[in-house]
Amino acid sequence: MKNMKLIFGKTLLIAFIVLFAFTGTAAAKEWTVGASGSDFQTIQEAVAAAADNDVISIGSGTYSFSANLSVSKSISLIGEDKESVILDLGGFSILPKKENFVLRNVTLTNGTNGINLQSDATNALIENCIFDGMTHNDGIKLAKDGAVFKDNIVKNMSGFTNAVYITGNNVEFIGNTLTGLSGSGSAARIVCLENASNALIQGNTITNNAGEAIRLWKAETSNAVITENTISGNTLKGIYIYNAGENNAVFLNNIFGNGGGNVASYGTLPSSVLFNSPQPVTLSYNGVSWTGNPGNYWGNDYSGADTNGNGIGSTPKTILTVYADNAPLLNTFASYTAGGEGPQDPGQPDPQDPGQPDGKNPSGSVSMITNVLPSLSVSFSVDSLNFGDLFAGQTSEPREMAITNSGSCDIIVTVEVTDSSDVLYKQGLWIDDNFWPNYEKTVQKGRTVSSELVLKVPADYSNTGNIDGTLILWVEAV
Repeated sequence: MKNMKLIFGKTLLIAFIVLFAFTGTAAAKEWTVGASGSDFQTIQEAVAAAADNDVISIGSGTYSFSANLSVSKSISLIGEDKESVILDLGGFSILPKKENFVLRNVTLTNGTNGINLQSDATNALIENCIFDGMTHNDGIKLAKDGAVFKDNIVKNMSGFTNAVYITGNNVEFIGNTLTGLSGSGSAARIVCLENASNALIQGNTITNNAGEAIRLWKAETSNAVITENTISGNTLKGIYIYNAGENNAVFLNNIFGNGGGNVASYGTLPSSVLFNSPQPVTLSYNGVSWTGNPGNYWGNDYSGADTNGNGIGSTPKTILTVYADNAPLLNTFASYTAGGEGPQDPGQPDPQDPGQPDGKNPSGSVSMITNVLPSLSVSFSVDSLNFGDLFAGQTSEPREMAITNSGSCDIIVTVEVTDSSDVLYKQGLWIDDNFWPNYEKTVQKGRTVSSELVLKVPADYSNTGNIDGTLILWVEAV
């Protein structure tokens, strides 16, 4: 038999998968961008050097761009402070293209979209940023599933059709401020959901803009929850139901003073749009408690009375002739306290009774239960293995891999050579003197342990050159 030389250079890629709570990864690295002494002076250089799960910390300053920043890695860009970290996009945008991208604490100016989620950029988080003067017709594009756009300010935008364009599913749009924006024409939208299911639109301020505040557009736009927003003073519609899908819920919002109507529609109305909370809520208003399914505050668009003094209208508000808000708020939702106990029942003990600590009296009890999951935090000392130059029939020198468990529970690590890997690894990989299917390692919380990997090349192996394979490490909480 002829001995064949095998060359293994950066050949065995290792992927880490957690079965229980979180994804374990190779230890992430933090890069710094900024003044002298930082790792890099430009964000582009840092992105080029970073690997998946790395964090790029950006110091105060203005950073200029001469092209789109395409990010095909699961990395985080974190500014020191959103007021002092300025990304001057120069007419371009940031284009995340891989899952779990994070952008936080920066100001983006002079951009087109600012953020345009593309390719596989699911579960992106855009948080605590300022978008100043974006110019694209479709504005900020949240086009991938699971995006979270939270606590951002969008300002100085004009000429757009959609200031924020949501076309992904399960998007969360929470706590943002969009005011003074000026769209183009009679169809301009501040927040547009197009064929986007299961969106959460919560706690936003969408006021005094030229355009529709929120458009629910096309049949796949269904099961949205729109709650705790202030939608007022916009030149066009407040909520525009435009051939939308079923089961969208609009409750506990302030919706008033919108020029095109607080709620308007076009095309076929869905059979179900809910204008009250789907679940009962207890609210306290001026010391009076009420439990029910609250609706929205409509300003002068509702003139019903409050016969019970609980801040809830005594008659329903009809909406688009086919829907109703059955418990409209008589004041803005911030005027109500959730879970209020209401007026003192004369039959209860005196609040000043010394037998009741701090003058408080029990008025009932609620059974509570929760299941607290263990936190998994696992790191591995390698993300690829090079077994060196080998001949058929040879065994490599051992390669060490350290496993660090910094989570809150013990873990078990097992492995799998993927089906796409070369037969060399399927037949020849051994870990701690065990053929890989028999490998199992318990790592106690707070501990680091090591395993040795060797590659035994079968004597009849005939391929040559760089031989690739992938090893999956499965991590499970004990």
